[in-house]
Amino acid sequence: MPRPEGKLTAAQYEIMELVWDAGGEGLTVSEIWDAIGQRRELTRTTIQNLVERLEKRRWLKRSKAKGGSRYVATTDRVDTARALAETFVDEFFAGSASDLVMSLFGSKRLKQQDLVRMRELLDSQLKKRKAQK
Repeated sequence: MPRPEGKLTAAQYEIMELVWDAGGEGLTVSEIWDAIGQRRELTRTTIQNLVERLEKRRWLKRSKAKGGSRYVATTDRVDTARALAETFVDEFFAGSASDLVMSLFGSKRLKQQDLVRMRELLDSQLKKRKAQK
């Protein structure tokens, strides 16, 4: 299947997360609307339009099922998150992941546990790279 086109808005990513969480059986528009409706108000038509755009751009695939159409993701969560992060770094930090990290160091959102986790990830990546040489 061809790769999905374009970026995801926050609302579209929210829909994708619901579909990923649902697993292989996917979700109907009504199920997506019900889940999002528990968090905030959106019309069913808005959800329908968002889902149709995601299908048109190949982020979602429709399958006919008893009781209507079900939508499943065409990419997995990890690959999508990685691609979105790479695009973000390219667009806002000129491709420099270190500039992104440096901007986070100035943020009050970084907690001690975040820094510890970053250190673990950096150490792990350094070990992998040394092993590959």
